[in-house]
Amino acid sequence: ITRLRPSGRGADVWDDLHPTQEQQRELYNWLVARGDGVLTGDSFFHLSAYGDALPGLNLCGAGRVVCLIDPVGDVYACPFAIHDQFLAGNIVSDGGFQEVWQHSDLFQELRSPQTGGACAKCDHYDSCRGGCMAAKFFTGLPMDGPDPECVQGYGESLLADSRGEIPKSSVDHSRTGKRKTPRAPVPLTLMTRPPAKICDENPLAGMK
Repeated sequence: ITRLRPSGRGADVWDDLHPTQEQQRELYNWLVARGDGVLTGDSFFHLSAYGDALPGLNLCGAGRVVCLIDPVGDVYACPFAIHDQFLAGNIVSDGGFQEVWQHSDLFQELRSPQTGGACAKCDHYDSCRGGCMAAKFFTGLPMDGPDPECVQGYGESLLADSRGEIPKSSVDHSRTGKRKTPRAPVPLTLMTRPPAKICDENPLAGMK
């Protein structure tokens, strides 16, 4: 399962649909009870501030173990952060994906040690690492501030204040109108084999 982020179409419904503090606690307990039986990637590491760390990646994976390549070859640090601020390069004009992934200034910055900013003094910072980059950016909160769904309530208090103009995605990949020529069905084979381990840096780990 994955977290609802306030980006893309999610921005239109986030204020109405994102979970309350009580619902977040219920979700945390549900995930803890099911352990490795539920795959979440890096969706809910901000909930680790409740206590025990959840299975999966307990920090933001943007530019570290995940990125997004859009239809024109632009590489963004995160599938939920499609904005010029998180654009690392282009696989067509910048020497291919390996060059962008290994050498882009943005990815190098994201992989360097991060300061906690406003969260550094919080006793739970080592658990949640400040939360989701995309969730903060697209709710107008500072990047070195708390997650908008911070379980300690720090993000909620900031959201209640005036946030100014909330950023929107720099591009729109929505398809408008009808296709002139319908496409044939695309064959799809679903994998039933579990991943080599819960959160492997290599997306092809365990495959031959």
